Amino acid sequence: MRSTGIMLFVLVGLTLGRVILVPDSAATIQTGLGLARSGDTVLVKPGVYAEQIVWPATDGIKLYSTDGPESTVVDGQYAGTCLTMSFSGLTRETEVRGFTFKNGYSAGGGAAGISCAGSATIRGNRVTRCRGVGMYLSSYSSGFSPLVIGNEIDGCVKEIENWNYGAGLYISAGPGSYPEICYNYIHHDTLRNSARNYGAGVFCDADALIYQNTIAANVACSDTGTACRAYGGGIFVDSDQQPVIFNNLIVNNRCATDAWKYGAGIRLYLHCRPIIINNTIVGNVCEGPHMWSNGGGLYSDMRCTTYVKNNVFANNQATSGSAIYNYTSSQNGEVISRYNDYYNNTLVGCSMGPGDITQDPLFVSGRLGEYYLSQTAAGQPVQSPCVDAGDTLDMKTPLNLDSLLRSWTTRTDSVLDVGVLDMGYHYPTNPMVGQVERGLMPCTLHHALEVCPNPFRSRTAIQVPATAGCPELRIYSSDGRLVRSFSVPNVERPAYVALWDGLDNLGQPVAAGVYYCSLADSGHGPALPVLRLR
Repeated sequence: MRSTGIMLFVLVGLTLGRVILVPDSAATIQTGLGLARSGDTVLVKPGVYAEQIVWPATDGIKLYSTDGPESTVVDGQYAGTCLTMSFSGLTRETEVRGFTFKNGYSAGGGAAGISCAGSATIRGNRVTRCRGVGMYLSSYSSGFSPLVIGNEIDGCVKEIENWNYGAGLYISAGPGSYPEICYNYIHHDTLRNSARNYGAGVFCDADALIYQNTIAANVACSDTGTACRAYGGGIFVDSDQQPVIFNNLIVNNRCATDAWKYGAGIRLYLHCRPIIINNTIVGNVCEGPHMWSNGGGLYSDMRCTTYVKNNVFANNQATSGSAIYNYTSSQNGEVISRYNDYYNNTLVGCSMGPGDITQDPLFVSGRLGEYYLSQTAAGQPVQSPCVDAGDTLDMKTPLNLDSLLRSWTTRTDSVLDVGVLDMGYHYPTNPMVGQVERGLMPCTLHHALEVCPNPFRSRTAIQVPATAGCPELRIYSSDGRLVRSFSVPNVERPAYVALWDGLDNLGQPVAAGVYYCSLADSGHGPALPVLRLR
């Protein structure tokens, strides 16, 4: 990418905004954001940027890296929060994409990696090794609805003396706000050394939409004595909230203390009314001395009304209620169970309902993970009892759950779920640009692509190395929509060059702006930006 071309691009400007290149046009990311106006893009080259960035009070700025989070790092050096977005006027037109934020710090146990008080889009980043909350979303402004999509949050540790909320992701919002949390990988985050530890993976005090995430191996623990509490190793939902917890993998999370251990997978608190649908909740453990070890998969507190449908609970562990523990009292709510599989698990304080079963779900490994369902049509020798054993989902707003599931799959051959719905988690068949790799996706040589000229007006050449081994080159718009695809021949060659003439697959010219090219057999990212001039 030639800096002279970028500088010309910045000086001329576009109807869709300028591009400010860091470190060529601005020495630091903070300086680049300070120069930006609404509609501008701050584009950051690979490197380690030792900064604690504060977002300006301007909506509509795009902060992108050229090469993705593996090579573009914001290092907070344990001196403060890596990125603070305190302006409540941000909308989803503001976007942060393609960075690693690491070594953030919060002395009071608050935001350490990313703090956001506006409705920004945070896409395709990694937040890691922070001391405090990895990603902190909080605002009581009306309509607070950030989009957190395709990020990885891992290795964050939060420890304060008294009340400890959220190590990986903290969400807090007032009525009428719907933060959207999807396609994220939240794992190996830890709450510890406090008397109260709530929500190691996710702490939710909002009517959030939490779907298509993997929440795994997070730990809420304490060694502060017999008064300590570890609640919600995977997810903790605070009182009076009504989140949608839909189609997530919630696996191998732990609550570990000498005393209260409630809800290693999910812990629900007073008066909350969530819907919990089509999740796979497996291997979550309440561990330690057996005093008050309840709800390995799910703990539902008194006065909560919990709707549980089409889930798979398997091999969770607790002294009482290894699948679900529903606290009973004179003011008790209820757990409404329909079409779930409770394998090698027990229920306390609630009963199995219509369509519920207790059979081995027969998980098999596939391209994206270990929790596909064995199916003879996909080549396995036996059929999982969870196949075609779910029920129709009537919810249409704010998410059409039925339609979403039918665009995903439980089969290792990626055939969509049609007809009667399957129980449990459904894998995406076409992971979006910006979604975290998780170490399982093929064709990760996006960084080896070469684009010249870039930016371009009429035509650019995209060179694919011979070692890529992928059958297709794809170009996406900034919102993840497939614009153009090129077949890459599987022949011995030094390289393949695709000439993009700025037209989409229908032969129509695309608008000026930032596009992304990536190598993939099914589409994935992060990807290389291509700047289109007109």
